[in-house]
Amino acid sequence: MTPDTGAPRLAPLRLALFYGGIFLALGIMGPFWPLWLKERGLDAEQIGLVFALGTLARLAVTPYFARAADRAGERKRILVLLSFLGAVTFLAFRWAESFWPIILVTVVFYASRGPVLPLMESLTMLTRERTPFDYGRVRLWGSITFIIGAWGMGLVLTDAPVDWIHWSIFASIVLTFLCALALPDTRAPVAAKDGRPFREIMAVPGLMAAMMAATCIQASHAVYYNFGSIHWLAAGHGADVIGALWAEGVIAEILLFTFAAATVRRIGAVRMIAIGAAAATLRWAGTAGTTELEWLVLLQALHGLSYGATHLGIIHLITERVEPSLSASAQSLFAITLGVGMSAASYGAGLLFASLGGGAFWTMSALALAGAGFAGFSILVRRKAASGG
Repeated sequence: MTPDTGAPRLAPLRLALFYGGIFLALGIMGPFWPLWLKERGLDAEQIGLVFALGTLARLAVTPYFARAADRAGERKRILVLLSFLGAVTFLAFRWAESFWPIILVTVVFYASRGPVLPLMESLTMLTRERTPFDYGRVRLWGSITFIIGAWGMGLVLTDAPVDWIHWSIFASIVLTFLCALALPDTRAPVAAKDGRPFREIMAVPGLMAAMMAATCIQASHAVYYNFGSIHWLAAGHGADVIGALWAEGVIAEILLFTFAAATVRRIGAVRMIAIGAAAATLRWAGTAGTTELEWLVLLQALHGLSYGATHLGIIHLITERVEPSLSASAQSLFAITLGVGMSAASYGAGLLFASLGGGAFWTMSALALAGAGFAGFSILVRRKAASGG
C-alpha cells in the first residue's frame, strides 16, 4: 500500500466516515448487546465476565499492533486488516449459543477490534498535522451514528426479535470495513526499532497521572454500559425510551465536540479531564438514586462532560506532549491503561449489580471522584516540572 495521494481537503470526510462506521456498531452494541447476552441465558455475573475478558483480550494485542504501526510509519493497512477480521469474527456469534462459546468468540472479536480506535485516533491526529482541521468536528460524526444506532435499534426492538441486535451490529461492522478502504494513508516518521516507546512516554511529566484520571472516569461508566439498559428495563422503561436516553447522552457529547478546538484551547486539556470527573461523580450519584424518567433525562445530559470532556482532554494532551513517531504507542498505552481499568470495572460491575442492583452506581461515583484526584495530581506534577522543581 502506497502513501495516500487523494485530495487533502477530503481527508476529514474520509476519517469521519470510518468513525461513523465504528460508532454505529457501538451505538447498537452499547445499549443492547447485554440484552442479547441475557437472551442467550447469561446472568449478570457472566455478562460482566464476558466484557471483562473481552477487554483483557484487547489489552493483550493492542501494544503489538501499535508498535508495528510506529515501526512501519503507517496505520491504514493495519486498520483495514483488523476491520475485516472484526466482521468475520462477529458473524461467529450467530452460532455461539451458550456461555463458553460466547466467551471464545468475544475474546477473538475484542482482540481484532481493540487496536482499532487507538490506531484511528493516531491516524486522525497525524492527518490533522498535515491538513489542519478541527478534531472534534470529525469525531462528532461517530457520535451522530452512535445516536442513530442506539435510538434506531430501540425503535426496531419494540416490534422485532432480540436476534436483530446481532445482525444489525454485523452489518455496521461490514460498513466499517468498507469505510476503512477509503481512509487516508497518512504516514508518520518511523520509530526506532530498538527503542522503548512506553518508557519514553511514561517519562513525560504528568502524562501518566492524566491517563489514570481519564481511566478512572471512563471506567466509572462500566455499570451504565453493561447494565444500564437492563436496570432501566426492569424499572419499566421500554426499549425505545432506553435507546432515546442513550441517544440523548451522545447528543450532549456532539454539542461539546462541535466546539472542541476552541474549548480545549481555552480551558486546557487536563482541566477538561477534571471537568469530566466532576460531571461523572454527580451523574452516577444521581443515577444510583432514581429511575424516574424526568431525572434520567437531566442526568444523561451530563454524558457530554463525563465522557466527552474526558475524551477530548486526554486525546489532545497526548498529541500535545508526545512526538508523532510515538503517537500510535502513546494512544495504545492509554488504551491499555483504560482497558485494565475498564476490565476490572466491568467484572466488578457484574458482581455489584448482581448484589446491589442500581446501588452499584454509587461505586462508580466514587471511582469518578478518584479520577478528579489524579487530574489534580497531573496538574501539580506538570507545574513542578515547568518550574524546574
